[in-house]
Amino acid sequence: MPLLMHIEPLLIPAELYQLGDTVTVTVHSNEPLIHIKTMTKECSLASNFVAADEDCPPPTYQIWDQWLAPFTELAELQQKVATDPSLVVCGFPANDGCVDIWHHQGQARAVYCRHSGASEAQRAMLLVALALDYPLEDAVVLARAHARSYQDHNQRAQGDLIWPTEAKVFPRALTINYHQIKQLGWLTDDQEVAPFAALGSSKLGLYPVLESADWVERVLQLGVKTTQLRIKNPQASDLEHQIQQAIVAGELAQAQVFINDYWPLAIKHHAYGVHLGQEDLDSANLVAIQQAGLRLGISTHGYYEILRALEYQPSYIALGHIFATLTKEMPSLPQGVSRLALYQKLIGKRAPTVAIGGITIERAAKVWRTGVTGVAVVSAITQADDPAIAVIALRSILAPKVEIMTAGVCDDDKHYAL
Repeated sequence: MPLLMHIEPLLIPAELYQLGDTVTVTVHSNEPLIHIKTMTKECSLASNFVAADEDCPPPTYQIWDQWLAPFTELAELQQKVATDPSLVVCGFPANDGCVDIWHHQGQARAVYCRHSGASEAQRAMLLVALALDYPLEDAVVLARAHARSYQDHNQRAQGDLIWPTEAKVFPRALTINYHQIKQLGWLTDDQEVAPFAALGSSKLGLYPVLESADWVERVLQLGVKTTQLRIKNPQASDLEHQIQQAIVAGELAQAQVFINDYWPLAIKHHAYGVHLGQEDLDSANLVAIQQAGLRLGISTHGYYEILRALEYQPSYIALGHIFATLTKEMPSLPQGVSRLALYQKLIGKRAPTVAIGGITIERAAKVWRTGVTGVAVVSAITQADDPAIAVIALRSILAPKVEIMTAGVCDDDKHYAL
């Protein structure tokens, strides 16, 4: 019952902001596990024990969140989680704060928070976020942020619309760039990297992502000032030629042209910038990119990846994919405009942002109203009957914002005006 008292108030803002499908809660007093079923997954959770009974299959996630001194070493827990995909460590005391750890593709990932917050609030948000189809890493991050927010504001009334939105309540992603990572005892082989160069213009506006250098030249001739060359086939015979062609076109047009993925060639030919996906952060030489003076854009798909990207202080952060898209196979679900607005609020002015994924001319305005500084499009231009007209239409929609202070919510999109 104490846990339910925390869950129910969280379902109100989740529904108001349209963060996922409607969640229903059913209580079975003799059920040892918590079961969660969504449109895309089913999982079960157990807290601080292992279900060994043959009639009770092992849980999907084994949550450890109760700790008594003396504490084990953080590196030991890191290794345990790296070898056990079911283990999730929450609130482990470390260096006057706490660490949350989970498994990701054979590795352990973690966030650190100086204040653990309220434990019941943390457990409730973990369950609610999973029920809203957030991935585990985002559920863990949201749970810690809510625990902090709940404790800071002492929001105990059942009717309160409580959802973590302030950057100060969110934890820090444990990367080599976190200054206290060695004191915590978290092990990593990465190399610390300095902040990346700022964009020439942070008001990105229209940001076409294009599959050939010819298309890059074409949009630059239409007055576009920021674009990206994204060639999907690394075995393309003219790959290096196209990259060089796009870079030269950008220099002639005095535009910001980013090269997707192929950072060694981008460095070789002195590109303006590079765009990397999350998986590339583990393999790319970020130090070499930064020392070459290239700008860096990083793709993100949720709360944890945003926190991770912020640690590297990139030139901009891409947020996606917002709507379903056919231009690229995506491992995650569409984020939607409501979640996009929350991500933008979390980032604030710490980095320019670009929304990407399935954005059409018809959808561009409501995406723009979330506060992002750029909107990336692909087929809205490349498959338009007249690309020049499409560029004009999009640029008129993505005109510089006029900031208006208001105490209310906007009439037609109140579910994400936060």
